[in-house]
Amino acid sequence: CKEPTIALSSSGAKGTITLSWETSDAKNLTSYYIYRGTNPTSLSKIATVAASGNTYKDSAVADGVLYYYHVTAFGKKESQPSNQICNMHGTRLTEADTGADFTTTVDDSPYVVENKVSFAGDLDILENTQLYVMPGAKVVFEKATAASIYVERGLFVIRGTKANPIYFSSTGGGYELRMVLAAEGSQFDYTEFRDLAGTSDTRSVTISSCSPTISRCRFIDRADANATTASLYSSGANITNCFFGGLDLKIEDSVVSTLNIESNIFVDNGTALMFGNYTTNPPETGMIHNNAFECNGTSVNNYYSADLSIVSWTSATTVFPLGGNYFFRSDIYNTALTEQGDFFVYYDSLCPNQTFNFDDLLTTHPTGIGPGWGTLPF
Repeated sequence: CKEPTIALSSSGAKGTITLSWETSDAKNLTSYYIYRGTNPTSLSKIATVAASGNTYKDSAVADGVLYYYHVTAFGKKESQPSNQICNMHGTRLTEADTGADFTTTVDDSPYVVENKVSFAGDLDILENTQLYVMPGAKVVFEKATAASIYVERGLFVIRGTKANPIYFSSTGGGYELRMVLAAEGSQFDYTEFRDLAGTSDTRSVTISSCSPTISRCRFIDRADANATTASLYSSGANITNCFFGGLDLKIEDSVVSTLNIESNIFVDNGTALMFGNYTTNPPETGMIHNNAFECNGTSVNNYYSADLSIVSWTSATTVFPLGGNYFFRSDIYNTALTEQGDFFVYYDSLCPNQTFNFDDLLTTHPTGIGPGWGTLPF
Protein backbone atom coordinates (compact mmCIF):
# COMPACT_ATOMS: atom_id res chain seq x y z
CA CYS A 1 0.00 0.00 0.00
CA LYS A 2 1.12 3.55 -0.57
CA GLU A 3 1.47 5.91 2.37
CA PRO A 4 -2.00 6.11 3.96
CA THR A 5 -1.92 9.00 6.38
CA ILE A 6 -0.86 12.51 5.59
CA ALA A 7 -1.12 14.41 8.89
CA LEU A 8 -2.66 12.05 11.39
CA SER A 9 -4.32 14.25 14.03
CA SER A 10 -6.19 13.82 17.28
CA SER A 11 -8.49 15.56 19.73
CA GLY A 12 -9.21 14.79 23.36
CA ALA A 13 -12.30 15.02 25.57
CA LYS A 14 -13.29 13.50 28.87
CA GLY A 15 -13.23 9.74 28.42
CA THR A 16 -12.08 9.65 24.79
CA ILE A 17 -9.27 10.39 22.36
CA THR A 18 -10.38 10.68 18.72
CA LEU A 19 -7.98 10.04 15.83
CA SER A 20 -8.49 11.36 12.29
CA TRP A 21 -6.47 10.75 9.15
CA GLU A 22 -6.58 11.20 5.39
CA THR A 23 -7.80 8.14 3.55
CA SER A 24 -5.47 6.29 1.22
CA ASP A 25 -6.15 5.88 -2.50
CA ALA A 26 -3.98 2.77 -2.67
CA LYS A 27 -5.36 -0.17 -4.65
CA ASN A 28 -6.55 -3.28 -2.79
CA LEU A 29 -6.86 -1.35 0.48
CA THR A 30 -8.89 -3.38 2.99
CA SER A 31 -8.37 -1.71 6.36
CA TYR A 32 -6.42 0.59 8.65
CA TYR A 33 -4.58 -0.60 11.74
CA ILE A 34 -4.49 1.57 14.86
CA TYR A 35 -1.38 1.41 17.03
CA ARG A 36 -1.05 2.81 20.55
CA GLY A 37 1.50 2.90 23.36
CA THR A 38 2.53 4.86 26.42
CA ASN A 39 6.10 5.00 25.12
CA PRO A 40 6.82 6.60 21.73
CA THR A 41 9.17 3.76 20.78
CA SER A 42 6.84 0.88 21.68
CA LEU A 43 3.36 0.82 20.12
CA SER A 44 1.02 -2.17 19.71
CA LYS A 45 -1.96 -2.71 17.43
CA ILE A 46 -5.23 -2.09 19.30
CA ALA A 47 -7.89 -1.89 16.57
CA THR A 48 -8.78 -2.32 12.89
CA VAL A 49 -10.86 0.22 10.94
CA ALA A 50 -12.53 -0.53 7.59
CA ALA A 51 -11.02 1.02 4.45
CA SER A 52 -13.97 3.40 4.16
CA GLY A 53 -13.24 4.93 7.58
CA ASN A 54 -10.88 7.70 8.59
CA THR A 55 -11.57 8.12 12.31
CA TYR A 56 -11.15 6.07 15.47
CA LYS A 57 -12.42 6.84 18.96
CA ASP A 58 -10.30 5.37 21.77
CA SER A 59 -12.26 5.14 25.02
CA ALA A 60 -10.01 2.64 26.84
CA VAL A 61 -7.99 5.48 28.33
CA ALA A 62 -6.74 6.11 31.87
CA ASP A 63 -6.48 9.43 33.71
CA GLY A 64 -3.24 11.31 33.19
CA VAL A 65 -1.73 8.86 30.72
CA LEU A 66 -0.17 10.33 27.59
CA TYR A 67 -0.86 7.91 24.71
CA TYR A 68 1.13 7.75 21.48
CA TYR A 69 -0.54 6.66 18.21
CA HIS A 70 0.17 5.92 14.59
CA VAL A 71 -1.89 4.34 11.81
CA THR A 72 -1.01 1.99 8.96
CA ALA A 73 -2.96 0.90 5.87
CA PHE A 74 -3.34 -2.75 4.93
CA GLY A 75 -3.98 -4.31 1.52
CA LYS A 76 -1.72 -7.01 0.17
CA LYS A 77 0.77 -5.85 2.76
CA GLU A 78 0.97 -3.34 5.59
CA SER A 79 2.22 0.16 4.85
CA GLN A 80 4.79 2.12 6.79
CA PRO A 81 3.40 3.95 9.85
CA SER A 82 1.91 7.41 9.59
CA ASN A 83 3.29 10.33 11.55
CA GLN A 84 3.11 9.77 15.30
CA ILE A 85 0.88 11.90 17.56
CA CYS A 86 0.20 11.90 21.29
CA ASN A 87 -2.75 12.90 23.45
CA MET A 88 -4.58 12.26 26.72
CA HIS A 89 -8.23 12.28 27.66
CA GLY A 90 -9.83 14.98 29.80
CA THR A 91 -12.00 18.09 29.81
CA ARG A 92 -10.19 20.81 27.88
CA LEU A 93 -9.87 24.27 29.38
CA THR A 94 -10.82 26.98 26.90
CA GLU A 95 -10.95 30.77 26.96
CA ALA A 96 -14.65 30.49 27.84
CA ASP A 97 -13.69 28.69 31.06
CA THR A 98 -10.85 30.99 32.04
CA GLY A 99 -12.40 34.43 31.54
CA ALA A 100 -12.67 34.80 35.33
CA ASP A 101 -11.55 32.79 38.37
CA PHE A 102 -11.70 29.07 37.57
CA THR A 103 -12.28 26.24 40.05
CA THR A 104 -12.12 22.56 39.13
CA THR A 105 -15.13 20.31 39.81
CA VAL A 106 -15.34 16.56 40.32
CA ASP A 107 -17.91 16.11 37.54
CA ASP A 108 -15.60 17.51 34.85
CA SER A 109 -12.33 16.07 36.18
CA PRO A 110 -9.79 15.22 34.87
CA TYR A 111 -8.91 18.48 33.13
CA VAL A 112 -6.28 18.97 30.45
CA VAL A 113 -4.49 22.16 29.39
CA GLU A 114 -3.03 22.06 25.89
CA ASN A 115 -1.61 24.64 23.49
CA LYS A 116 -2.13 28.13 25.00
CA VAL A 117 -4.62 29.11 27.71
CA SER A 118 -4.96 32.55 29.32
CA PHE A 119 -6.50 33.05 32.78
CA ALA A 120 -8.16 36.35 33.64
CA GLY A 121 -8.31 35.36 37.31
CA ASP A 122 -7.15 32.65 39.70
CA LEU A 123 -6.91 28.89 39.16
CA ASP A 124 -8.06 26.61 42.03
CA ILE A 125 -7.49 22.84 41.84
CA LEU A 126 -9.52 21.33 44.66
CA GLU A 127 -10.11 18.00 46.40
CA ASN A 128 -10.70 14.90 44.27
CA THR A 129 -10.00 16.72 41.01
CA GLN A 130 -7.08 16.44 38.61
CA LEU A 131 -5.47 18.88 36.20
CA TYR A 132 -2.80 17.88 33.68
CA VAL A 133 -0.76 20.19 31.46
CA MET A 134 0.43 18.81 28.12
CA PRO A 135 3.97 19.16 26.74
CA GLY A 136 4.50 22.44 24.91
CA ALA A 137 1.55 24.21 26.55
CA LYS A 138 1.66 27.90 27.52
CA VAL A 139 -0.35 29.23 30.48
CA VAL A 140 -0.66 33.01 30.87
CA PHE A 141 -2.17 34.93 33.81
CA GLU A 142 -3.60 38.31 32.83
CA LYS A 143 -4.93 39.53 36.20
CA ALA A 144 -3.73 43.07 36.96
CA THR A 145 -2.86 42.15 40.54
CA ALA A 146 -1.06 38.95 41.50
CA ALA A 147 -3.06 35.85 40.60
CA SER A 148 -2.94 32.48 42.35
CA ILE A 149 -2.53 28.86 41.36
CA TYR A 150 -4.00 27.20 44.45
CA VAL A 151 -3.89 23.42 44.83
CA GLU A 152 -5.76 22.07 47.87
CA ARG A 153 -5.99 18.27 47.99
CA GLY A 154 -6.19 18.17 44.20
CA LEU A 155 -3.77 16.52 41.77
CA PHE A 156 -1.64 18.85 39.64
CA VAL A 157 0.62 17.27 37.01
CA ILE A 158 2.73 19.36 34.62
CA ARG A 159 4.90 17.14 32.43
CA GLY A 160 6.89 18.91 29.77
CA THR A 161 9.83 17.46 27.90
CA LYS A 162 13.22 18.92 26.99
CA ALA A 163 12.02 19.24 23.39
CA ASN A 164 8.63 20.64 24.44
CA PRO A 165 8.83 22.41 27.80
CA ILE A 166 5.80 24.05 29.42
CA TYR A 167 5.70 27.79 30.16
CA PHE A 168 3.74 29.69 32.83
CA SER A 169 3.93 33.50 32.70
CA SER A 170 2.02 36.69 33.45
CA THR A 171 1.13 39.80 31.47
CA GLY A 172 -0.35 41.37 34.62
CA GLY A 173 0.71 41.42 38.26
CA GLY A 174 2.36 38.01 38.37
CA TYR A 175 1.05 34.93 40.15
CA GLU A 176 1.89 32.65 43.06
CA LEU A 177 2.02 28.86 43.18
CA ARG A 178 0.50 27.53 46.41
CA MET A 179 0.10 23.81 47.13
CA VAL A 180 -1.58 22.71 50.38
CA LEU A 181 -2.10 18.99 50.98
CA ALA A 182 -1.81 18.43 47.23
CA ALA A 183 -2.68 14.89 46.20
CA GLU A 184 0.02 12.25 46.03
CA GLY A 185 1.42 12.05 42.52
CA SER A 186 1.51 15.81 41.89
CA GLN A 187 4.50 16.34 39.65
CA PHE A 188 6.27 19.05 37.61
CA ASP A 189 8.83 18.31 34.86
CA TYR A 190 10.53 20.58 32.31
CA THR A 191 8.40 23.61 33.18
CA GLU A 192 9.25 27.30 33.50
CA PHE A 193 7.34 29.41 36.00
CA ARG A 194 8.21 33.00 35.08
CA ASP A 195 6.87 36.26 36.63
CA LEU A 196 6.22 34.72 40.05
CA ALA A 197 4.91 37.10 42.74
CA GLY A 198 3.21 36.51 46.09
CA THR A 199 -0.42 37.64 46.36
CA SER A 200 -0.58 38.73 50.00
CA ASP A 201 2.94 38.24 51.39
CA THR A 202 6.42 37.44 50.14
CA ARG A 203 5.82 33.78 49.27
CA SER A 204 5.87 33.23 45.53
CA VAL A 205 5.99 29.43 45.88
CA THR A 206 4.48 27.59 48.85
CA ILE A 207 4.47 23.82 49.33
CA SER A 208 2.71 22.86 52.56
CA SER A 209 1.95 19.42 54.02
CA CYS A 210 2.52 17.65 50.71
CA SER A 211 5.41 16.10 48.83
CA PRO A 212 5.34 16.74 45.08
CA THR A 213 8.10 15.67 42.71
CA ILE A 214 9.65 18.63 40.89
CA SER A 215 12.46 18.14 38.39
CA ARG A 216 14.21 20.15 35.65
CA CYS A 217 12.02 23.21 36.24
CA ARG A 218 12.78 26.92 36.26
CA PHE A 219 11.27 29.27 38.87
CA ILE A 220 11.87 32.96 38.13
CA ASP A 221 10.53 35.89 40.14
CA ARG A 222 9.14 39.09 38.64
CA ALA A 223 11.82 41.69 38.06
CA ASP A 224 10.08 44.09 40.47
CA ALA A 225 9.45 41.50 43.20
CA ASN A 226 11.09 42.12 46.57
CA ALA A 227 12.69 39.34 48.65
CA THR A 228 10.19 36.62 47.80
CA THR A 229 10.56 33.00 48.86
CA ALA A 230 10.07 29.42 47.83
CA SER A 231 8.73 28.06 51.12
CA LEU A 232 8.38 24.44 52.23
CA TYR A 233 6.25 23.68 55.29
CA SER A 234 6.13 20.16 56.74
CA SER A 235 7.05 18.84 53.31
CA GLY A 236 8.82 15.83 51.89
CA ALA A 237 9.11 17.29 48.40
CA ASN A 238 11.62 15.82 45.94
CA ILE A 239 13.12 18.84 44.14
CA THR A 240 15.97 18.03 41.76
CA ASN A 241 17.86 19.77 38.94
CA CYS A 242 15.85 22.99 39.10
CA PHE A 243 16.75 26.67 38.73
CA PHE A 244 15.49 29.30 41.17
CA GLY A 245 16.03 32.94 40.19
CA GLY A 246 15.16 35.64 42.72
CA LEU A 247 13.67 33.28 45.32
CA ASP A 248 14.97 32.62 48.85
CA LEU A 249 14.69 28.98 49.93
CA LYS A 250 12.81 28.79 53.24
CA ILE A 251 12.16 25.49 55.02
CA GLU A 252 9.84 25.47 58.04
CA ASP A 253 7.82 23.43 60.53
CA SER A 254 9.68 20.09 60.45
CA VAL A 255 10.30 17.93 57.41
CA VAL A 256 9.00 14.62 56.11
CA SER A 257 11.56 11.82 55.73
CA THR A 258 11.30 11.90 51.91
CA LEU A 259 12.59 15.49 51.63
CA ASN A 260 15.24 15.69 48.92
CA ILE A 261 16.59 18.99 47.56
CA GLU A 262 19.37 18.01 45.18
CA SER A 263 21.40 19.46 42.30
CA ASN A 264 19.54 22.78 42.11
CA ILE A 265 20.77 26.31 41.41
CA PHE A 266 19.65 29.25 43.59
CA VAL A 267 20.69 32.74 42.43
CA ASP A 268 19.65 36.41 42.67
CA ASN A 269 18.14 35.82 46.10
CA GLY A 270 17.99 37.92 49.23
CA THR A 271 18.77 35.13 51.69
CA ALA A 272 20.27 31.96 50.25
CA LEU A 273 18.79 29.58 52.83
CA MET A 274 16.50 30.09 55.81
CA PHE A 275 15.13 27.70 58.43
CA GLY A 276 12.19 28.57 60.65
CA ASN A 277 10.01 27.32 63.49
CA TYR A 278 11.63 23.95 64.10
CA THR A 279 10.80 22.10 67.29
CA THR A 280 10.93 18.59 65.78
CA ASN A 281 12.25 16.79 62.69
CA PRO A 282 14.86 19.17 61.28
CA PRO A 283 16.47 18.26 57.93
CA GLU A 284 18.99 15.45 58.21
CA THR A 285 22.42 15.39 56.60
CA GLY A 286 22.01 14.60 52.90
CA MET A 287 18.44 15.84 52.49
CA ILE A 288 19.72 19.13 51.05
CA HIS A 289 22.81 18.37 48.99
CA ASN A 290 24.75 19.02 45.79
CA ASN A 291 23.09 22.43 45.33
CA ALA A 292 24.71 25.74 44.38
CA PHE A 293 23.60 28.76 46.44
CA GLU A 294 24.50 32.32 45.51
CA CYS A 295 24.98 34.48 48.63
CA ASN A 296 23.98 38.14 48.43
CA GLY A 297 23.89 38.96 52.14
CA THR A 298 25.07 42.32 53.46
CA SER A 299 24.77 42.09 57.27
CA VAL A 300 23.86 39.92 60.26
CA ASN A 301 21.37 42.45 61.65
CA ASN A 302 18.21 40.76 60.40
CA TYR A 303 17.09 37.58 58.69
CA TYR A 304 16.44 39.13 55.28
CA SER A 305 19.87 40.76 54.90
CA ALA A 306 21.92 37.67 55.83
CA ASP A 307 23.18 34.82 53.66
CA LEU A 308 21.88 32.20 56.09
CA SER A 309 19.13 32.68 58.69
CA ILE A 310 17.40 30.80 61.47
CA VAL A 311 14.12 32.25 62.74
CA SER A 312 12.09 30.56 65.47
CA TRP A 313 10.42 30.85 68.86
CA THR A 314 11.67 27.82 70.73
CA SER A 315 14.40 26.70 73.09
CA ALA A 316 14.71 23.35 71.29
CA THR A 317 18.24 22.38 70.29
CA THR A 318 18.68 21.96 66.53
CA VAL A 319 21.69 21.87 64.22
CA PHE A 320 21.03 22.47 60.52
CA PRO A 321 23.60 20.75 58.26
CA LEU A 322 24.96 22.65 55.26
CA GLY A 323 27.55 20.08 54.13
CA GLY A 324 27.55 18.77 50.59
CA ASN A 325 26.42 22.10 49.11
CA TYR A 326 28.30 24.82 47.24
CA PHE A 327 28.03 28.45 48.34
CA PHE A 328 29.50 31.41 46.47
CA ARG A 329 29.41 35.19 46.69
CA SER A 330 27.38 37.18 44.14
CA ASP A 331 28.43 36.36 40.56
CA ILE A 332 31.77 34.87 41.65
CA TYR A 333 30.82 31.35 40.66
CA ASN A 334 34.22 29.73 40.94
CA THR A 335 35.17 30.90 44.44
CA ALA A 336 33.59 28.81 47.17
CA LEU A 337 32.57 29.99 50.62
CA THR A 338 33.91 27.21 52.83
CA GLU A 339 33.98 28.47 56.42
CA GLN A 340 31.53 30.07 58.80
CA GLY A 341 33.46 33.34 58.68
CA ASP A 342 32.75 33.64 54.95
CA PHE A 343 29.02 34.11 55.57
CA PHE A 344 26.64 36.70 56.97
CA VAL A 345 24.66 34.54 59.42
CA TYR A 346 21.55 35.59 61.34
CA TYR A 347 20.55 33.70 64.50
CA ASP A 348 17.24 34.70 66.10
CA SER A 349 17.63 35.44 69.81
CA LEU A 350 14.34 33.64 70.43
CA CYS A 351 15.92 30.30 69.41
CA PRO A 352 19.31 30.44 71.16
CA ASN A 353 19.98 26.70 70.82
CA GLN A 354 19.65 26.47 67.03
CA THR A 355 22.67 26.79 64.77
CA PHE A 356 24.26 25.76 61.46
CA ASN A 357 26.87 23.07 60.89
CA PHE A 358 29.43 24.35 58.37
CA ASP A 359 31.37 21.09 58.02
CA ASP A 360 32.00 19.55 54.61
CA LEU A 361 30.97 22.44 52.36
CA LEU A 362 31.85 21.84 48.71
CA THR A 363 34.96 23.63 47.46
CA THR A 364 34.11 23.49 43.74
CA HIS A 365 30.71 23.93 42.20
CA PRO A 366 29.13 20.56 41.40
CA THR A 367 28.60 19.37 37.85
CA GLY A 368 25.30 18.26 36.40
CA ILE A 369 23.25 20.72 38.42
CA GLY A 370 20.29 22.73 37.19
CA PRO A 371 17.64 21.79 34.63
CA GLY A 372 19.93 21.49 31.61
CA TRP A 373 17.87 23.89 29.50
CA GLY A 374 17.33 27.64 29.35
CA THR A 375 19.91 30.27 30.36
CA LEU A 376 22.02 29.18 33.34
CA PRO A 377 24.92 30.88 35.16
CA PHE A 378 27.18 27.82 34.89
